[in-house]
Amino acid sequence: MTQPYIFMSHSSKDREFTHHLAERLQKASFRCWVDLADIPDGSTWPREIEKGVTDCGAMIVVMSKDARESEWVERETLLAMELRKPLFIARIDDAPLPLHLINRQYTDLRKPTEAVYKKLIAALGKAPLTEPLPEPKPREEQKNSPKPNPLNFFKYVEQLPNGADNARIARTLFEWAQANSDSITFSGRSEPAFQANLWIGAGGVSVFAVRAYAKQPAVEVSLQYLMNFPPYDDRAKRLHLLDSLNQFVSQPFDGDRADRRPNIPLTAFAEEPALQAFIDLIAGVVAALRATSPETPPPQ
Repeated sequence: MTQPYIFMSHSSKDREFTHHLAERLQKASFRCWVDLADIPDGSTWPREIEKGVTDCGAMIVVMSKDARESEWVERETLLAMELRKPLFIARIDDAPLPLHLINRQYTDLRKPTEAVYKKLIAALGKAPLTEPLPEPKPREEQKNSPKPNPLNFFKYVEQLPNGADNARIARTLFEWAQANSDSITFSGRSEPAFQANLWIGAGGVSVFAVRAYAKQPAVEVSLQYLMNFPPYDDRAKRLHLLDSLNQFVSQPFDGDRADRRPNIPLTAFAEEPALQAFIDLIAGVVAALRATSPETPPPQ
């Protein structure tokens, strides 16, 4: 019986490293499916890629900034996960792992050593290359989703700068929103976020959002949306709220931010008094909106 091969999912910009890694694996007696060289002449490329993933025994994702931005790498890894293939991550730079991979262990090849290669080879040697992994439980599927949700968002934040503190702050704001807003929605894939919403007026409004910007996660206060609802349809009220937000930033916001969506780095709330002061401020905004705007049912 022919040994199952390992599919090497990677960006074309990482081809040199991928070929080097494949050579290391081939010396350890693994077969590798690397790139176009493995596609027969005259074949349809997307179809052969799909077949390559479907028939492989396992996949290695060479994860980098370029791989993270590659639509094909995402498609290949999601297909491998759907087919329950053993999946290994070879991380070669500091780019954050995408949402669907953050709950998985990775091999750190940012500074590759002989010991690291041996560890990866040993893990591949233990993988069930001839049969799919067990069916995932629903919760595991959510954790490995390419879309943000409560099971993967905070793990994603943890890998960004000041990750532990920012994830703690984000969780606190999420828990407050669970108890005090009408709904929470998640959005974004490259820059995940959650929004705390009130069902008021014609279609509801997002009061604040926590956005997992790669360089500096932040909380965004949605003055641009609040301006459509009393009492914040009065610009003086928005300017007063903007001035209250200035206590959390080193450089005060310009007045034009009263009509936009000012954001504050989560690190501004690292100390408990600052975080509580922000929560109290948002609680006042929610109370004012509910006191002056009729409630509407959420969209079906």
